[in-house]
Amino acid sequence: MNEKDQIYNIISKNPGVFASKIVKLGNFSQRTYVSRLLSQLVAEKRIRREKQGRNVIYFVSDVVIGLEENLKLKGLHEDEIWAKLRKTTTFLNDISEQAENILYFAFTEMLNNAIDHSHSGVGYAKIWLEDNKLKFIVKDSGIGVFKNVMAEKHLASETEAIQEIVKGKLTTAARRHSGEGIFWTSKIADKFILKSYKYELVVDNNIEDYTIKKLEKNLIGTEVYFEISKNTSKSIRKIFRDYTFDTEHLTLDTTAIPINLYSEGDIWISRSQAKKVLAGLDKYKKIIFNFAGVEVIGQAFADEIFRVFNIEHPDIILEPINMSDSVKLMVSHAQNDLTGRNKL
Repeated sequence: MNEKDQIYNIISKNPGVFASKIVKLGNFSQRTYVSRLLSQLVAEKRIRREKQGRNVIYFVSDVVIGLEENLKLKGLHEDEIWAKLRKTTTFLNDISEQAENILYFAFTEMLNNAIDHSHSGVGYAKIWLEDNKLKFIVKDSGIGVFKNVMAEKHLASETEAIQEIVKGKLTTAARRHSGEGIFWTSKIADKFILKSYKYELVVDNNIEDYTIKKLEKNLIGTEVYFEISKNTSKSIRKIFRDYTFDTEHLTLDTTAIPINLYSEGDIWISRSQAKKVLAGLDKYKKIIFNFAGVEVIGQAFADEIFRVFNIEHPDIILEPINMSDSVKLMVSHAQNDLTGRNKL
């Protein structure tokens, strides 16, 4: 750790500290040298100074901007922007190794998506530290992620496109992408928001919540917002292992479906709804159905998933979680219904 980072850590642990105390705590020999480093930290907006009577005290800044700039996407390589961040900011030195790995993975994945899929010449990127959270935004002014998926997959609405994106393994450029970037990024984040034109998908992993919202004002193109604690104990490898059976190659073969995204009104009742949920899921080895926020489902909905689909795909593991008593009753009934099953 260099001396500037040492001073930053002293201020972080001792908010409102005097320069003389910093000299003492850091065992520095020269007060003028410490004053020069403090001025540099203030200029970098890593710390702020406040007047207390005739004295000056120091605090860690609430917001530290690491990078913010408009981008020309054509010919751009996402690693170039990360390398620039690494050269021009020092707040990455104050975060956990897991947090930096996650930030690098998520940011470069989302910027790469903008470069390859947006059909936009320009974009915008911002990375910053705020309230001990690492955050970034990646924007473009292109076709829009939901409209792009909707058109390529011949879907009826942007809402359906969002539902398909959440499943994972969805790409409109199969030669260059596996379609897993948004899936993994949304899973590893503390909070993840994907906006485009009329809609936004909000993923809050702190409370295991997925929500589709309608925007008050259309957003041209696509905007991704990502947030992770700078002291996170999350691990990219653990997230990969949670969604794969192939521990050697870490292939995405498990997915988690938030059922609350597939409602028609407040009811999950029809067989056609269940078929929308199941579309494209036969390529997975395990499917986790998350019923958080779902109070009631119909018999036909449960039957299509836990009897009919199970009969057609007996090797796929179906795991329902976060079920209300009512949902549990319907799921159990479908699982125990022997109609159409081979009897020994």
